Amino acid sequence: MRRLIVIAVLTLLLGASSYAGRAFVAAWDIREALRTADTSVLQQRVDWVSVRQSLKATATETRQLMLEMSSSAGVVHERPGLWQRIKSAAAPIFADPLIDRYVTAEGAPQLWSWRQTWRKSIRPNIGLSEPGTPFSGTWLGGTSLDHGLAIAQRIDRAAFSSPRRMEFEVRDKYVEGRRWRASFEFRNWSWVLAEVHLLRAVPVIRNAQAGVK
Repeated sequence: MRRLIVIAVLTLLLGASSYAGRAFVAAWDIREALRTADTSVLQQRVDWVSVRQSLKATATETRQLMLEMSSSAGVVHERPGLWQRIKSAAAPIFADPLIDRYVTAEGAPQLWSWRQTWRKSIRPNIGLSEPGTPFSGTWLGGTSLDHGLAIAQRIDRAAFSSPRRMEFEVRDKYVEGRRWRASFEFRNWSWVLAEVHLLRAVPVIRNAQAGVK
């Protein structure tokens, strides 16, 4: 009897691990689809309507980040008209042209490309080096394993908020204090990205003297 109980508990634990693990796989699939501009995967793995709405909750920060990345890639955006600015200010959760245009299966890979341009062209020119990864300087540096471990190190929180919803909080790779919250929902036997929140960057206060608390 005791053996049956142990087997049952182990089976449940393995099942739970597999269930949660599929959410991590979904997140990685989305990352790779952004990198390769695979719009079919992005359509399947992301609820774009819901993601746009969640990003509009922090529209100012999201829009500023998108403008920084696009400007580094040489993209010029027209200044919105007065009526459009009034609508965006009055009802940001309903109207934000920049988010509506680029937070889509077709537009998101452009954002990824802009971020890569900023990472490879702008940062080195202003004297900023690329953050290190677990296997930097080895033959595994730059591999999928290296990138995966680097992302895992930046995850501050991964937890179920309900049996069918899992949330990740991840530190931004480049901006200290900025964090992202991604919420995945289990729908039709697969995990789907349902919400993304850009959490406001918290100023990092460093002690002038060692040992000061």
